Amino acid sequence: MRLFLPVFAVWILIFYLFNLYEGKSAKNSHRFYLNSAKAIFTAVILTVIFLYLAITSSLTPQIAPKTNLVLTATFYSMFFFAWRSACNLLFRSNRFLNNTIFIGVNKEAQDIINILSEHPQLGYKIIKVFDYNDVLNIDIFKIAQELNINTVVHSNQHQSESEKQIISKMLYNLIPLGVSIIELPKFYAEITKKIPISIIGETWFLENLIETEKKPYETGKRTLDILLAILLAAVFLPFAPLIALAIRIDSRGGAFYTQTRIGKNGKVFSLLKFRTMVKNAEVHGAQWTSANDARVTRVGGFLRKSRIDELPQLWNVIKGDMSFAGPRPERPEFVSTLEKVIPYYQMRHLVRPGLTGWAQINQPHGGASVEDSLEKLQYDLYYIKNRDLILDLDVILKTIPVVLKREGH
Repeated sequence: MRLFLPVFAVWILIFYLFNLYEGKSAKNSHRFYLNSAKAIFTAVILTVIFLYLAITSSLTPQIAPKTNLVLTATFYSMFFFAWRSACNLLFRSNRFLNNTIFIGVNKEAQDIINILSEHPQLGYKIIKVFDYNDVLNIDIFKIAQELNINTVVHSNQHQSESEKQIISKMLYNLIPLGVSIIELPKFYAEITKKIPISIIGETWFLENLIETEKKPYETGKRTLDILLAILLAAVFLPFAPLIALAIRIDSRGGAFYTQTRIGKNGKVFSLLKFRTMVKNAEVHGAQWTSANDARVTRVGGFLRKSRIDELPQLWNVIKGDMSFAGPRPERPEFVSTLEKVIPYYQMRHLVRPGLTGWAQINQPHGGASVEDSLEKLQYDLYYIKNRDLILDLDVILKTIPVVLKREGH
């Protein structure tokens, strides 16, 4: 039994890495079941390896748990798929869904409505959607009472002060019914895990990004960054000469490459990387990397996809320029352009940039463009607002399958 205790812990971790505990993934679909099958197969293979090593180490020579493993994997798979199917059907039934009203229709509200309609397992059923004019002429209390409304999502955009007061009074009257009343930006963040730039203002930053509340966390994070960077550096340092040799053989130029990036509070620092492009790749100025970029070498392509090119950035972590988790640092040339066209872009510099980030694990296929940078900023702001050691661990662990699938960079 003691052999299987660590095995089951690893199984839980694998299912977590395969996003089987994500609300949007919990759906009776071909993709979900295929992903579940991959997770179980991976767990079984790792278990076989673990048990083989445990037995051959002579720690438990009398145990041959092959039969137990086969039976466990078989019955668990049957129970898992049956249980998940039943739960998904149950959670999307009317008995368990939150009857929801939207007050105020805009692009972000429509995006959320579409997501909830496609993913009923998230627990919401859209009952009514009112625009700003309609809601002033209806009895919202009567509707909420008759339709058994559980949640009201509202937006204050494009309303006059008098209209805001009227709607606030309507929402206030719903409190005795036990209705959950949520502002659209908060609800949007809960569902999408990003902050909607177009419907927030300066007040949102004043209310949500108070740095003094994060000081104990920042101290603990910095300590863990240093310890983990030193540990990983010790593990990967012996391989650095081989990687450097492969780079030099593949193309002319040095093995390492430094690039100016923007860090915390707009501070400029030199980011260290293994070189992945041909020599003088930016002789005509800074350029965003594109798909199938001709400047990327053969070895460089592999290093980028596997993220090995970023291992030298452990030195930036030790120096304090970077952290393990945080917004990816951008180049000054691009920052100056993006700050002019994307609202609040400079706010991503409130924290140390990271080797990996919330945007990278949620948008691994993103390209390099203004639109892509806007999308990443919304994820970055969600991370900055909610960051803690648990979220950092979530980012780091979920980077593993992104790397193994060789997604993004």
